[in-house]
Amino acid sequence: MLHLLLADYALFVGRFHPLVVHLPIGFLLLAVVLELWPGDRVRPAIKVAWVLGAASAVGAALAGWLLASGGGYGGETLFWHRWAGVAVAALAVGGVLLQSRGGITTKVYGLMTAAALTLAGHQGGNLTHGEEYLFQYAPPLVQRISGHTPDSMLVTDWSVRNTDSIAVYAEFLRPVIDDKCVRCHNSEKQNGGLRMDSTHYLLKGGESGPLFVAGNAIASRWHNRVTLPTQNVKAMPPQGERMTFAEVRLLEYWLNEGADTSYVFQLDEVPEDIKALLQRDYALDLRPRLFVETMRGAMLNDETRQGLHSLNWSVTDLVPGGPALEVKPQPGKSVDANALRELAAAAPDQLTYLGLDNQELPAEALLQVAEFKHLNRLRLNGTAVDSTVLRSLTGLQHLESLNLYNTKVGDEVFNYLTQMPALRRVYLWQTAVTPAAVAAYAEAHPQVMVDTGATLQPAEQDAKK
Repeated sequence: MLHLLLADYALFVGRFHPLVVHLPIGFLLLAVVLELWPGDRVRPAIKVAWVLGAASAVGAALAGWLLASGGGYGGETLFWHRWAGVAVAALAVGGVLLQSRGGITTKVYGLMTAAALTLAGHQGGNLTHGEEYLFQYAPPLVQRISGHTPDSMLVTDWSVRNTDSIAVYAEFLRPVIDDKCVRCHNSEKQNGGLRMDSTHYLLKGGESGPLFVAGNAIASRWHNRVTLPTQNVKAMPPQGERMTFAEVRLLEYWLNEGADTSYVFQLDEVPEDIKALLQRDYALDLRPRLFVETMRGAMLNDETRQGLHSLNWSVTDLVPGGPALEVKPQPGKSVDANALRELAAAAPDQLTYLGLDNQELPAEALLQVAEFKHLNRLRLNGTAVDSTVLRSLTGLQHLESLNLYNTKVGDEVFNYLTQMPALRRVYLWQTAVTPAAVAAYAEAHPQVMVDTGATLQPAEQDAKK
């Protein structure tokens, strides 16, 4: 019992360290400045500054030692801060004894004391605010020189990311933890016995038990602490910027979804308010996007466009500023096998929509269509498409729409359609496919819309009605 009582008193005294520590900083720096002042007229003031600085430095060192012994701190930073503080106290006491000498000796001694004071203060700042605090808002050039990455370089360009693979924890919560939580929960300092500088320790929890309850944000201590009013002594973080509304909402969402660090957004299930916050605060638009909006790459230059125009091709941009193109023959004109070869050579990565309606191209020429790896919509109406061509199209991973109207394809077409992973629409008007084959394919592939056109009744049947 006595041991616990003494420990409480020690911690009580130790918590005066943040208050007392500012006194030696002021008095000792004043003493150093006055030591450098020309003449001896300020010698009485120098003595007072050294005495007050020494007294407060000893008190601060003692209080700091008691504070550290109460737990929550540790590691190399604490070691250096402790002994730098003791060194400052010793130098301050020595300054009281040497100050009467004056001259170059006290000037050099004062500068040594100021250097030790700077080291102790810097290490104390690292313990209190984290090692990033000094450079967090520094100009980008200063951050680069010091080895710290500027925040401006960490901005994510979501336009080039696949929205189906955005991990909530890694992309949104981990940066917030590093910025606002790790300063008090790291290898050097563990308030409440909790470390958050790595996912392993975060999942482990602290002295009070687990940090969160997977699947229940309201029952999680983490959620509770970051939503407490600022004036509450248990509100987290106790200093610096608190988590924004969007950050708290994302934390709540992640916890309720099971707190899985590998969890990614399920686009069909993300609440509308989460989508709105992501759009507002992170410029992340989770709305479903067309394939052409996700394409990245080089745009076709004017010279190439003119060359294709001379081959009777009409070239249209599908997305302003993007590479995706729609290409089809110019109205009233036709293209030949050579024109198709030139198109494949000029725009293999940009061509996304291709129309070849009623073009008299042999099947071997149509095989070149498979070279457009980003093809998303293809119209082969009235062409000589056959099984060989259909087989070549199975390698198109992004083909969503295929129009085979008025061609000679039969039920064998479904053998190839089943091998097109992105297919969503297929048009088979006036072809040789049978209703039974269409029904079987449609049942096995409900995600694909199969359009065979309207079935008209014979005129004599209409007359009988």
